[in-house]
Amino acid sequence: SVMVHSRVFSARSQWPALQFFVGCVGRGSVIAGLLAVSLPFVAQRPAVANEFANCASALVDAGIEPSLVASACGDALRPEQVSACVEGVIDVADVSALEALSACSRDRRPKEVATCVADIHNALTVDSSSEVLEKCHLSVLPERYSACVVGLADGAGLALDESLDQCINAGYRPADVAPSFVPAL
Repeated sequence: SVMVHSRVFSARSQWPALQFFVGCVGRGSVIAGLLAVSLPFVAQRPAVANEFANCASALVDAGIEPSLVASACGDALRPEQVSACVEGVIDVADVSALEALSACSRDRRPKEVATCVADIHNALTVDSSSEVLEKCHLSVLPERYSACVVGLADGAGLALDESLDQCINAGYRPADVAPSFVPAL
């Protein structure tokens, strides 16, 4: 047997949200329903062209080749955060702008990476800025990581290398994220 689909059925099945609003609100208020569905998408602020220009000029000023700048700023979700990260890192650390760009552009929290590097450099004597930058980049929570490094170095008297390693190995252990199925005694 051959199944015949009506045009009305196939059009409505493609837009289940439209069917819902037409049924709930009435046919006269379809536009209001469509507006309600599209508002969450409109609320997200698109990147402004100036963010890309600001990112590019800051990275070029830092001495990075324009083709790398174009790639880094063009690929970034928040380009000004990437350039601010690079500027913040090279202001306090003894690393190249390219090394800073590599860490900052690959991190989901670039501003926190710069804060992490600055906090460690401002509080402790650093022999290897590259290692500090890499560990701040590898950390899931860079600001918490820098607090751990500085705290262990100051409080426990650990060397910087030991603090860096101990804090990166500690990781992130979420607490109370799932109910316990072990019966209480």
